[in-house]
Amino acid sequence: MVVDVAFKKIKNELDYAYNNTGFFRKHLDQAGLTLADITQPSDLLKIPPTVKRNYRQGFPASVIASGYNLKSPYVMRFQSSGTEGDRLVSVVLSYDLARRQASCISVNPAFSSLWKPGLKLRTCRFAAPNCSDVECANPNSTMESRMLPDGTLVLPVYHDLLTTPEHMIHRALDEIEQYDPHLLFVDPTHFAFLIRAMKKAGRVPHKKEGFCIMSGYTLCTQVARRQIKECFGDKVAFADMLGMSELGYIGFECPAGHQHINTKDYHIEFIKDGQLAKPGELAEMVITTLGDRLSPHIRYATGDLYRLSPEPCPCGDSAPMVRHEGRVKNVLWLNDGSLITPRELDDLIGPAPWIDMYQMNQLDDDEFSFHYMSNDAWTQQLEDELVEMLKDTLKTRNIHCSTTNYLPADRGGKFMSCVSSVAVRDEKRRLISWI
Repeated sequence: MVVDVAFKKIKNELDYAYNNTGFFRKHLDQAGLTLADITQPSDLLKIPPTVKRNYRQGFPASVIASGYNLKSPYVMRFQSSGTEGDRLVSVVLSYDLARRQASCISVNPAFSSLWKPGLKLRTCRFAAPNCSDVECANPNSTMESRMLPDGTLVLPVYHDLLTTPEHMIHRALDEIEQYDPHLLFVDPTHFAFLIRAMKKAGRVPHKKEGFCIMSGYTLCTQVARRQIKECFGDKVAFADMLGMSELGYIGFECPAGHQHINTKDYHIEFIKDGQLAKPGELAEMVITTLGDRLSPHIRYATGDLYRLSPEPCPCGDSAPMVRHEGRVKNVLWLNDGSLITPRELDDLIGPAPWIDMYQMNQLDDDEFSFHYMSNDAWTQQLEDELVEMLKDTLKTRNIHCSTTNYLPADRGGKFMSCVSSVAVRDEKRRLISWI
């Protein structure tokens, strides 16, 4: 009965998308399918996954459902950061976004203060400029010019994070203190950089209780998490959010430190070799919205790799427990055909108190470079031990390791802890992704 109810929601989404969006109607027709062909959950695998270019082409006319347009009430627009190429413009109804956010955050009671009745939420955002629809990289921008309609203050930062000038760093810290947010929504690596700059300037956090910190945008490395937790302590709730600019919140971290996926507002598939993956297997997340009347996404291939846990979470929440392994384009391919995900690499490096920031780069099939920014806790022995572990894990001796004072952000302004010129090859991507 539960399966029937869940599938009915999926079928309703398919019917609505087919009858109200030109893009999906064409997509299903080209696949030689009709709605009558989808009669049970396993039939969903017949529908070819949709990808970003499908939603970029013909936007907005063939992507937004009939009866809506960009100026319809409650329509919100978002842009992706552009790390996959051209920036993707997406739309979502504000109340759908709020519902998805509430569903996700409900797994962590430490964030319940954000949903107090009557609260006019104040949020500060510190992330790559391309993640916002306002100009925050301009050193002459004002707080007013960076304020979003929902009460989010976007803090100033350069596109290339580590080149952000000192006066912009101080302005960001001053604005946090002045705005006194209920929530700091941050890219973890960006925020760890701001924390280091704050300490270097002899400054301290504006307060260490009475607000929450949420990370997103990029993989939350243990190195970044360590710096955030050391700075703000246990009285400030901290958790990592799983999300996409196209859809908003899709998952959240519980008090036990595990990630849970939102199955109230989405139908989630974890796909390996075109089939549903078994629990524990590395698989691409394919997502279908539920109840999206504005821009339904059907079997949307995300390019994100996950493992679905076969066990329930010790926190007791019934939402499926998952582990986000990173982006398809950022995995490390080994000579034997196996791969290491960004999350697996981060597990190997750990909190590393002697490292402030790191980046692994796969230059070729059997060539890697590992660059990191060290601090006063560094010793040669610690570096040597890590390099040996990296060589064993990557099954190669061809790893160049060095300290540096600079690590570049990508063209979208995000900083990736793991990059690979091999993973972006078409023949490699097709092995693990629909994108």
